[in-house]
Amino acid sequence: MLKKLCIIVVALSALLAGVWVANYNRSDFTTLSGEKGQWSDGQGQWLVINYFAEWCAPCLKEIPQLNQFNQQTADSDVRLIAISWDNLGQTELQQIADKYAMEFELAYQVNPDNLPFVKPAQLPATFILSPQGKVVKKLLGEQTAELLTQHIEQLKVKYPH
Repeated sequence: MLKKLCIIVVALSALLAGVWVANYNRSDFTTLSGEKGQWSDGQGQWLVINYFAEWCAPCLKEIPQLNQFNQQTADSDVRLIAISWDNLGQTELQQIADKYAMEFELAYQVNPDNLPFVKPAQLPATFILSPQGKVVKKLLGEQTAELLTQHIEQLKVKYPH
């Protein structure tokens, strides 16, 4: 009887450990810097997710504005991450980032099943997630640093921490 109980306890412990490790290692995306993350884990930050493609002229045109926005929010509770609509691999994405001097984080290995929104049909598309990981704003078309800042400021009033 004691032997069976020990086997059950060991089996349950192994199962729980496996579930914990799987959840710990689960990620919704990986950035070019190697960071793994989950969209639902805002970590108290506002998350601005920009969808782009190299073939999208307005997407390329807004890169300097996204760079400016990223610089302006570097020491704040706002984080900008861009995702290639074409689902590129790490090497291809790094080449595009270098070619267009993208100074913000880019995500690859994005798990589409875990996105907090539907992949946009129109580009560029920008989504703003609250610190709780909820989509609170969807912006279609080219954005400026000034417009993004205004949206964030308005949303911080509407959705305080």
